Amino acid sequence: MHIRIVWILCLCAAAAAAQPDLKKAGKQSFTYSEASAVREKPIRVWYYSPTDRPDTLPIVIMLHGAERNASGYLDSWIPVANLHQYVVVAPEFSKEDYAGAARYNQGNVFSEKQDAFLPASKWTFSVIEPLFDFVQQQTDNGYPWYYLSGHSAGAQFVHRFLYFVPNNRAQRVMMANAGWYTLPDAQLEFPFGLARTPVQADHLQMVFNKEVYLVLGESDTDTTSANFQKGSEYNRQGLNRYERGRNYFSHCTKRAADLNTPFRWRLISLPGVAHSNAETAKAAGALFKMNLR
Repeated sequence: MHIRIVWILCLCAAAAAAQPDLKKAGKQSFTYSEASAVREKPIRVWYYSPTDRPDTLPIVIMLHGAERNASGYLDSWIPVANLHQYVVVAPEFSKEDYAGAARYNQGNVFSEKQDAFLPASKWTFSVIEPLFDFVQQQTDNGYPWYYLSGHSAGAQFVHRFLYFVPNNRAQRVMMANAGWYTLPDAQLEFPFGLARTPVQADHLQMVFNKEVYLVLGESDTDTTSANFQKGSEYNRQGLNRYERGRNYFSHCTKRAADLNTPFRWRLISLPGVAHSNAETAKAAGALFKMNLR
């Protein structure tokens, strides 16, 4: 009897220890598996609050780059969070559990052989909204919306997330220095366009009517990185990240005009900035707070 009681108490203590205390100030991480897309392979989520009153601060959900180094990305955001008073949430899609661009940058919307479109419950895109709900509940946060930010591969994730989850609660969105883009073109095969996907014109109208900041480092022109994609399909978008970003913005501007829908995106060009998460995080922190209406 005593052994059974001790065993039950140990289980209860372990369960309590597993629950994150997101009301504490500082950096921490926790395991998240509540969304359908991560129940089989839970993700680690990095978290930072500049205060022990995160219920009073807006939440930023930040997506990491191709190295999947969410902790390092969050470190670049900490000075920004302290300055502007944000809670920052950084889900980590590890290379081991979410291998390849199709599982992360492209949202896991197609089967491994790219021959079948998967249900939304399987998409990595489908983690963001439930994760926001979880952080809200854990912090008693009353904000009904969040800010969304992604750099490099994270920016690839973010712009595709907007297409596939257009009724999201992101109030403002920043995407910076993506290596390449999915164009809002129904004639091009995914992932270069939206052919074979359920994304329709009404989805794009919602996307273009959202406050989105496409942030580009003017010096982000190096093409020697192992993570920089080359080849004819990629190079049609431009020869480097800066060119590709500008061309993507032009394409979206034209597509919005064709749809006769408001286009609330802004192109932000940063002189002297290369492929830097830290510098674009500074820009995002200021943009999210500015009154640009």
